[in-house]
Amino acid sequence: MSAQVLVSRPPAPQSIPAESLPVHTVEARYNTGEHSSSGLATSGFRTAKYLLEEWQQGGYTSYYQAFSDRDCSGKVRHEARQLAAECEARAQRSQADATKKLGERLLDVHFWRSELEREIRDLTAETERLLQQKSRLQRALDAAEIPYSIASDNLQSRERRVGAELVRDGAEVELLRVRTCAPCRQRRI
Repeated sequence: MSAQVLVSRPPAPQSIPAESLPVHTVEARYNTGEHSSSGLATSGFRTAKYLLEEWQQGGYTSYYQAFSDRDCSGKVRHEARQLAAECEARAQRSQADATKKLGERLLDVHFWRSELEREIRDLTAETERLLQQKSRLQRALDAAEIPYSIASDNLQSRERRVGAELVRDGAEVELLRVRTCAPCRQRRI
């Protein structure tokens, strides 16, 4: 079972193209060993193996790239933490501001509600007093209705008199005063 190597990028290009290499014929012994892979079929061709310098250069590149990637990821993590902290602080400030404004608004609502309730109580009490006053005035007007009708009837009877009986005396003046009183006139209107 062979170990596989994961390659994160394609192999580096060959530094020397295969066409520019001199053709070199190798005189190899035939069947040099039981597990030998050398032979005339592979002579003059470059295999997929890297040169030592290429392999070392690729290793150094991967090594330094790993350091660079680690530094970059550290910067990104730091920036992400910073942004998260700023976002959280902004959210906390916004929430505190909204809570403060909501509390002020709630106090305003309670204040205006109590003011409206007080105003309703005052208006209800004033309406009740006005209704009582109206009832009292209605009773007074009803009480004045009887003297008014009596005074009107008496004045009409005095106007039907003839000759020497038509006299303007104190009784007629009082009857006229009762008949022309303010509540009685308003009642007739």
